[in-house]
Amino acid sequence: MKTKLFTLIFGAILFASCQQKEMKISRSDFSVVTEMTDFSPAYILKNEVGKVEIKKNSLIGNTHWVLSVDRDITMNEVAPFLHDLTEKKHKVGGMHEDTKDIYMVYSDTVHKQNAYVKVPFKSFALENQPVYELAEGVESLLLKSVADAKNPLDKTQTYLVRIDKNISVENFVNILIELEKQKISQSLNSEVYVN
Repeated sequence: MKTKLFTLIFGAILFASCQQKEMKISRSDFSVVTEMTDFSPAYILKNEVGKVEIKKNSLIGNTHWVLSVDRDITMNEVAPFLHDLTEKKHKVGGMHEDTKDIYMVYSDTVHKQNAYVKVPFKSFALENQPVYELAEGVESLLLKSVADAKNPLDKTQTYLVRIDKNISVENFVNILIELEKQKISQSLNSEVYVN
């Protein structure tokens, strides 16, 4: 009887400790990139106490870095990690130039597959965008929803971009997807402000 009770308790403890929280990645109805080779993954998620952390032990230089980020995390919470990752990835003056990019993985719910969208920014600034007169052909762009990215954007302009710190990562991923659909990501300044 004691052996059965011990086995039952041990099995319950083992089952409870082996359960892991499933990550919920962003969703969209469009695939930007469906195939990815030569990549290494990183995971940004909330731990058991609600603190956002990154698991990046498998990031390898000169490979595409694919970020799996919990869709409910806000940009305010993930921006410090994006700042550090872009700084490391696009570091100038290293021995070997890193020619690969950073992507975010998301779920294409229509085609029922994972897809990837490139992060077009080379730097994430965590302070307010400086106030100065913009040069001719440069315009400031605040993105806080997909609707902001759907506005007709002039492809001959250069845009200084600000991202609302309160939006979710899922909203941010969908903004990046919309910018790719419009083929405007080349017109974005390499630095984005999250505030």
